[in-house]
Amino acid sequence: MGKCKKTPLYEFHKEKGHIVEFAGFCMPLYYNSIIQEHLSVRNNVGLFDVSHMGRIIVEGKDALEYLNYVTANDVNKLEEGRAQYTLLLNENGGIIDDLIIYRTSDNKYLLVVNAGNREKDYKWLVNHLNNYNWEVNIKNVSDKTIMFAIQGPKADLVMENIYKESKNLRRFSFLKTVFNNRELLISRTGYTGEDGFEVILFINNKEEAIEFWKLIYNYVNKLGGALCGLGARDSLRIEAGYCLYGNDIDENTNPIEADLFWVVKMYKDDFIGKAALEEILKKGVSKLRIGVILESKVVPRPGYKVYSNGNEIGFVTSGTYSPILNKGIGIVYVNKEYAIEGKEVNLVIRNKTYRGVLKKFPLYDPNKYGFRRKNTV
Repeated sequence: MGKCKKTPLYEFHKEKGHIVEFAGFCMPLYYNSIIQEHLSVRNNVGLFDVSHMGRIIVEGKDALEYLNYVTANDVNKLEEGRAQYTLLLNENGGIIDDLIIYRTSDNKYLLVVNAGNREKDYKWLVNHLNNYNWEVNIKNVSDKTIMFAIQGPKADLVMENIYKESKNLRRFSFLKTVFNNRELLISRTGYTGEDGFEVILFINNKEEAIEFWKLIYNYVNKLGGALCGLGARDSLRIEAGYCLYGNDIDENTNPIEADLFWVVKMYKDDFIGKAALEEILKKGVSKLRIGVILESKVVPRPGYKVYSNGNEIGFVTSGTYSPILNKGIGIVYVNKEYAIEGKEVNLVIRNKTYRGVLKKFPLYDPNKYGFRRKNTV
């Protein structure tokens, strides 16, 4: 695996799980099995180490104005204690990264970015300070913090045992507290489609991280939940229709074709990429992102072609097996005229043709799974 980076939990993962290299980090792919971990999150609760992701603090008198210029969403809407999904765009409207912004105080924000983009995003943010005379300070605190995700319909039962206040958190809200005198942020967000929490702890050493991890795992284990690796994280996010940077979105993909235009607030006076998006809106896009469900268990892999009546209409960017549907599923880009719910398509996989149907996300029944579910567990 080469000289990959390690989170403070690496020795624990190495002992308990199957390690692979991802985004330059040695991370657990699974502990028991991807399917078992996936189902635990959908039906119970799962615990993930996501410390490989990047965490960047932006603070100062002009932090709000600066972030409103460099991100696509409207940071003015963020009250203290609230979080926001957003995008960094380049001048051509391409996606540099998707991320979450937390407003921790009047002039202070915490950005959580993708693992593979930690350094790229930090340098990009610093470089764009030169555009104006903003009074802003940017600090990369990725290596001074850890981040865990507690996901699933019983995630609230886990967190209530540790911090009762978390029970009252709304989705995309967070609270600030402490663990062993270390600053701790608890947010009700996630990357699985389920209700859940992500916790960010500032640490001085890996022992502090291990202690906090074992505390959370103790309650997850009592509920019959599971430790979860990257495999389940991937299959869960594909079911929910969430993008993986580098697969489903990149700097050559714009938010309109990626079905992320709801994040972009064109009414803002100016932001990086706005002019380009205005031109793209006039011309229109040629492809759109949508989900696909196959009739069989075969897994569609990135790059596989999508056909309609013998004509090539698109391609796969992410694929997996869905334990919920017991079928192969994927994220695809297809010519916009074909991006229709229920549209029948064919995929050629290892020289065989498999039938499927296009579907808007999520690919599971939202009445039975996900944070909007109506049934109780």
